[in-house]
Amino acid sequence: MTRDTFRTVGAITGLVVGLSLMSLFGLGGIVYAAIFGAGGTVIGGISGERIHDRSQR
Repeated sequence: MTRDTFRTVGAITGLVVGLSLMSLFGLGGIVYAAIFGAGGTVIGGISGERIHDRSQR
């Protein structure tokens, strides 16, 4: 799989985790969804790239 695939899978996973955490904390609304969703997506994408780079060694 390519680095882009890992980034995409990581971003989608991060989005789900971010929105799940938002719900777990009892927060709701568009502002919190944007913060948790964007944060989770960015962190997930970066993590996916790092996992790909680490597996190439």
